[in-house]
Amino acid sequence: MKNRDLLVHLKSDVDSFSIKPRHLDRIREAFPGIRLIEATDREDFHARLPEAIWLMTGVFRQEWYEKAPKLEAVFTPSAGHDWVPPDPSGRVKNFYGHFHGRIMRESLLAMMLYFKRRLDQASENRKKKIWNPQSYNGSSALFSQQVLIVGYGAVGRLIAELLKAFGVKITGVKRKTAGFENDPSADRVVTFDKLEEELPLADHVVLVLPGGPATDDLFTEQHFDLMKPGSYLYNLGRGNCYREELLVRALINGPIAGAGLDVFHEEPLPPSSPLWELPNVLITPHASAISREYLDLYIEEWVEAVRNNREL
Repeated sequence: MKNRDLLVHLKSDVDSFSIKPRHLDRIREAFPGIRLIEATDREDFHARLPEAIWLMTGVFRQEWYEKAPKLEAVFTPSAGHDWVPPDPSGRVKNFYGHFHGRIMRESLLAMMLYFKRRLDQASENRKKKIWNPQSYNGSSALFSQQVLIVGYGAVGRLIAELLKAFGVKITGVKRKTAGFENDPSADRVVTFDKLEEELPLADHVVLVLPGGPATDDLFTEQHFDLMKPGSYLYNLGRGNCYREELLVRALINGPIAGAGLDVFHEEPLPPSSPLWELPNVLITPHASAISREYLDLYIEEWVEAVRNNREL
């Protein structure tokens, strides 16, 4: 790797997304010749941008590329283009994070257990000091369940890896299945044209689709209607893949028994959204990857990526 100046601007109201001294020390340890420049605030970041060569940031707007004529590469822990769009000129290389699934899969597991182990009812019983084993009647173990993962990419595969340890039967859905014929975690991997056949079989439907026009309203009213009665929906991808009024209808009238939702079409979720009022909905604020280990995982991934990329 060539010696480079690396401008770092990773500051957030969410502490897990803010870089710490231990992360900077790890970069220096891995690349002693690198010159680290940490922007102290937003104004300092913009002042340094014209001289930046490498940049590590969580947010970057498309119009800022023109303000950084020397910029060669933007590194971001973000998984998609929502917060760091690519350079429209193609001059600057963009490198995105791929580590999120290790955290997100635990968030999904917590949601699944919340519903299947009746933790909502346990919380209510505790508040009222009610001892009621009968409230667990009808609950079922995960090893008897079938999970359909729609968007079986890097995150989906890590989810499957964890759930497989519980004995869950897993079907992955992706656009192309080449190379997934003998996937170690999924029992089957099918293409999107088979989605309607798989929905009636699944006890849990997990959406981990990326954002963008290709996935706008991809999950339609017909898909909701085809879901197995009493099944659960989880969305940890992006909120553009269905219309929320269709989800609300399916939660009120069936067939869905409940939904664990981390992402929404509009964020923050407006107070006027009926999702807040539904008792069979678990809402988290786009937080499925928030964890103390977030940047620890990213920095280790970044170190390996830089070491193995001959173009850098």
